[in-house]
Amino acid sequence: MTATSETSQRKAARLAMRLSPEQDALIRDAAAVSGQSLTDFVTSAAVARAEHTLADRRIFGLNDLSWKEFAIILDRPAKRIPELAELLNEPAPWDT
Repeated sequence: MTATSETSQRKAARLAMRLSPEQDALIRDAAAVSGQSLTDFVTSAAVARAEHTLADRRIFGLNDLSWKEFAIILDRPAKRIPELAELLNEPAPWDT
């Protein structure tokens, strides 16, 4: 979801959690230091962690249109990147 579409949609979902007093103080302090509201700080941290967690999945589900676009990209000829070829031809650090 893009930032524009996200901000134009009404945010109605709520998420409640229980924290120790130490966790609460730590999160509030970090939000204040970063210049963000508590909601913005916690939301951005949780979304970043969720994206990272889901990016590590080995199986991805795609709808028909996304699958077709993905297949087109995979079928493109490989792009030669000289720097990458050079790097891959160097011995691994543990082999030297």
